[in-house]
Amino acid sequence: PGILGRLLDILEGYGHAVGSTSVNSRATIIDGSPTTGRLADVLPAGEIHRIHDRTFLKGENQQLRAFMEAIHDETADNSGIFGNAWSQAFVDVWNKTDSLAGVLRSTNLVTDFPTPKAKDVGGITSQLKLIAKLISIREERGNGINRDVFYCEMGGYDAHFQVEKVMQNKLPSLNYAVETFWNEIKAQGLANNVVVVQGSEFGRTITPNSNKGSDHAWGGNYFMFGGDVKGGKIKGEYPKSFNEYDPTNIGRGRLIPTTSWDALFYGLTQWMGITVQDDIDYVLPNNQNFGCNLFTDYDLFHTGQQVLSGCGGTTLTTPITFQVPDIRFLTGEEQKGVCRLAVRSLSVQLGFPRSKARCYVSGMNIVNSEIAPGNYDVHGMAVLNFDSAVISSTVTQEKVEAVSKAAAATASDFVVLRAIAQSESPSEMPSMQPSISTQPSGSPSASSMPSREIKPSDVPSFAPTPAGSMEPTGGPTSAPTISFAPSTSLAPTSTPTTIRHVFDQDFLSRDIGDVGAVGVSVEPTPGMYTVTGSGTDIWSFDDSFHYMYLETSGDLTLTVLVEGFDNAENDIMHDWAKGGIMFRSSLATNSPHYSLLLTKGRGIANQWRMSTGSKSEHFGVDSDHSSVWLQVKKVGNTMSAFYKPTTQGADWIAYGAIQSMKNIVSSGYYIGISVTSHKYGSLSTLDVSNVHLTRPCSSETITQLQCDQASNCQSGQVSRGCYPMGEVPPWENSEPVSSIFDSGSTVTSFGCANTVPAGNNALDGTTHKYFCDRELPEEPTGLVIIPSHLRPTIAEGIRVYAQNDCPNCDPVSYLFEGRADSDSDWAQISQGNLPWKTATNFPRNGVPGLDVSSYYTNG
Repeated sequence: PGILGRLLDILEGYGHAVGSTSVNSRATIIDGSPTTGRLADVLPAGEIHRIHDRTFLKGENQQLRAFMEAIHDETADNSGIFGNAWSQAFVDVWNKTDSLAGVLRSTNLVTDFPTPKAKDVGGITSQLKLIAKLISIREERGNGINRDVFYCEMGGYDAHFQVEKVMQNKLPSLNYAVETFWNEIKAQGLANNVVVVQGSEFGRTITPNSNKGSDHAWGGNYFMFGGDVKGGKIKGEYPKSFNEYDPTNIGRGRLIPTTSWDALFYGLTQWMGITVQDDIDYVLPNNQNFGCNLFTDYDLFHTGQQVLSGCGGTTLTTPITFQVPDIRFLTGEEQKGVCRLAVRSLSVQLGFPRSKARCYVSGMNIVNSEIAPGNYDVHGMAVLNFDSAVISSTVTQEKVEAVSKAAAATASDFVVLRAIAQSESPSEMPSMQPSISTQPSGSPSASSMPSREIKPSDVPSFAPTPAGSMEPTGGPTSAPTISFAPSTSLAPTSTPTTIRHVFDQDFLSRDIGDVGAVGVSVEPTPGMYTVTGSGTDIWSFDDSFHYMYLETSGDLTLTVLVEGFDNAENDIMHDWAKGGIMFRSSLATNSPHYSLLLTKGRGIANQWRMSTGSKSEHFGVDSDHSSVWLQVKKVGNTMSAFYKPTTQGADWIAYGAIQSMKNIVSSGYYIGISVTSHKYGSLSTLDVSNVHLTRPCSSETITQLQCDQASNCQSGQVSRGCYPMGEVPPWENSEPVSSIFDSGSTVTSFGCANTVPAGNNALDGTTHKYFCDRELPEEPTGLVIIPSHLRPTIAEGIRVYAQNDCPNCDPVSYLFEGRADSDSDWAQISQGNLPWKTATNFPRNGVPGLDVSSYYTNG
């Protein structure tokens, strides 16, 4: 599959209606995984004909249509599996083509979109006209499309001869086609929703050959535009010159690429709505190979908000070596495997999420091996980037070198093909791989902390007995573990009282599927919810139930107390009537879900559906609970279930299957209470209370909405930062001011030859000039401003102006830092280039303002 096809695979899993279309020819870039059953459409740039419009089906030959319909009719006794598959595909194409052709014929574009032959070289104008039409009828295509990709191409640029004439022939058509297409997109009001990316299969030499042509080269250019694109910028590294001495020029004007095309598509993938790193890694499987040299949607789009996780902090390098029998470098997959081992081990040891570090291998070289004569040493450098959220003092060179050495040793056994195993004496660092033994351990291992690594096994583990740690374990065990100490919990006491915890978020409520009787959810008293629903079941391929729900995202734990479950109509309840916690990908009847439910007569049921339309799975043990605590935890893609009896002092018990639910994506899903009566038209009622939604309270890991939804978190009024409940610092209640500097502020300069004092000019929102003559050209200049109030402050913006009459005097970059007091180290808030550095088409002091994105988070 190609990058845009993989992108649609993820978006379709999120519940979006997706479409992919290639004009005139099939394109790998928009092909998705064969397992999705979704195929890209290939359409001609000209008129699309219905099947029966074809010449061989017209007039007297119309009788052939009956034979075609008979051949591809319903399955008969003599039908075969391959014939059925072919007929189904043919009928689907037949129906889709006829429907699309009819809609396109009745659709007119908003703008005049002529395609004169002189302006349609290579058919580029006709192709873009068709795409504009398909965009305009997106709601009529299929069941309505809200995420669309298109591919068209204009060949003939392989100009080894007379390149100037080739360009003179083709570029006017390309320019006309793009201009007319974009006028139509703007007329449809979709400029901010459409992005156009132009690329080529490879670059060309920038010096001519003997035939006045250009030959195959290496590095090339991508071009992107759209209403939401931060345009007018060159990303990556532009050659400093075009002579033979430029470091990127390897001869004949063949330029070495400095930035991968993954960099552009990384930000584009985020802009399309994919922000979970595991999902981005599926779309761009090689993005980790380029470290922090990637663009986020914030870099590329006005509405972008994402940062590059795993960057902004410490960067360390360490050597790695492998002995192999052949003269070769490590393959890309082998490099990624080595890095995965290193990052995984570091994240476990230092206690940070794996997404907070990035790793790639660079600088490989090959020499004859002295350790293993007859073989070759492949030397390289592992480059590890760490997120700014990872405390730099915890990431030392010694730790990184030890982990990389262990990772290389493990990789020589399991990752690098035919590598010679590297044996080492026991190190002080933990082993990268578990030891394997058929005999039990002589003594049990003990830990006061839960496992940090969440990785489900190939098959779910079932543990109806108490979990062994003080928190629910993060991953499955091979057998149930026994608790020797009571567990702790964020949930209230297990004995219901008339005073219940009040969940301060509003739930929504609706019936899912054909239920036979309308359900309802109410909150009769604070903290108590009565959820009444009908429906045939939550099971098999489709569900039918009532759902009280909330839309959310990220990692969380949902805890509720079931106080009662009964029939709303005093009728006999079915044993499989059930209600409880449900995490759900979408509100479709066949959506993936993970649920922990109390049944009327079959105990507690842990049920899940792995993917859209697949069959539900179940784990349950018959037991009798009229009232019980239920809890479901989501960490990344891993989901686990727990319950606790309401008897005083009871422990939480791990229950059912720990599952990797990759289709309940962290970027957005539903949580809530589901009820089905298991009897069409009959109603059952579940009483639940003490709803707790808990998650780690940190602005670095959760969003503002996630913080507001959490029962254990609280937002600050000033910064909107997220804190544990009751731990909001007093300054968060302060009123905002026009300037963080008061009249007693002191302003001093550095790096300036003149001694003109800055004085008390930084007092308000007005602009005051301050002149600085550089003392040394290579040294930075700037101001240190200290407010006399000495209170913690947050700067939302800063203004710097170009010098009025001296363009060569302009500063071109800035570094913005802050600290709590004179004894503290300076901490970076933001840095970057000032906007007039590349200003060419407007006066220097007319350059638009610059956003200052703050990373200052340590106080």
